[in-house]
Amino acid sequence: MSMKLPDLFRTFSNQTRIEIVTMLMDNFLTASEIASLLQIDLSTVYRHLQQMKKLGILTSTHLHGVERFDFSSPHIFRMLDEAISFITEAKGFNAIACSEGICSYYLGGELDIIEPDQLLDMRGESCPIPDIQARKTLENMNPEEVLLVIVDYPLSGERIPVSIQKEGHEIIKKIADKYGDIKIYIRRRENA
Repeated sequence: MSMKLPDLFRTFSNQTRIEIVTMLMDNFLTASEIASLLQIDLSTVYRHLQQMKKLGILTSTHLHGVERFDFSSPHIFRMLDEAISFITEAKGFNAIACSEGICSYYLGGELDIIEPDQLLDMRGESCPIPDIQARKTLENMNPEEVLLVIVDYPLSGERIPVSIQKEGHEIIKKIADKYGDIKIYIRRRENA
């Protein structure tokens, strides 16, 4: 099928498709694995996967009788990464350096025993923005420094620890409070 640029943008104008593709950023998954992770109906996930496969965005391979999906090109991943970087830059998301009690003040004095070096508040944002912004922030931190990421989107609370650990960083602690905020303490890996 011959895809045109408007088709590509129309495909990614759907939040469910973005979340499905986000799952594939780190993994070579089946439709049922994606449906389980996203807690979405399997038929909906499979329909979106097949549509993106038909457009050439995704490919699939049958292994042991199971269809697994992946990006058809690394350009798709980079395009999503760049789009998220643009949104992050436009919205002015920056980590806050936690010096002189700034993070304690920011959190209303509710700082845990772990003292973060930087704080990234991603409340109000949905996947994949918090995940990718956390990765980019960690890239710019010194080894062994601690980043506190705050999210209120449950999928981000599940996804960030998995993707961060795959990059070799340590999840120190993950706390969900009574307001629905999820605080994830991450120690940057020693060697970059």
